[in-house]
Formats: sequence, C-alpha cells, structure tokens
Amino acid sequence: MNCCNDIGTCTQGRDCPVRKQRAKEANDAYMSGGWGKVTDPYDDVADTFKALILVIAVTATVTLLAFFIWGK
Repeated sequence: MNCCNDIGTCTQGRDCPVRKQRAKEANDAYMSGGWGKVTDPYDDVADTFKALILVIAVTATVTLLAFFIWGK
C-alpha cells in the first residue's frame, strides 16, 4: 500500500508507514550522534568579534571616502 503522492508527501498523516520509518531513521541518527556534535557557541565569539570590527572598519572607510569625494 502506497500512502505517499507523486511528490513524496504522505497522505495518511501519522499512520503512514513511510513516515514512521523516516521518523525512526531520523531519531536513530540523532541518538547515535550521526548528525554531528553541537558546538559551543562561545567558541566562535573571537571570530564574530573580528568580523564585527572588520565590518565597522569597512563602513567607516567608505563613509570617510564618500565625505572626501562628495563633501563640501
């Protein structure tokens, strides 16, 4: 019995055996760590701060350049 339409979406809701199998595979992958480990967001603080400083510097440079070119 096929409970999915032509584009692969289930038409029987939660009782669809295909949907149950996909959910079981996703749960098994999550529980075994198959999707990778979640990293600590505080590890990226230094890189984020460096990128913020770079964006501020580029914005300030473009602003000053515009004042020198079009300023009166």
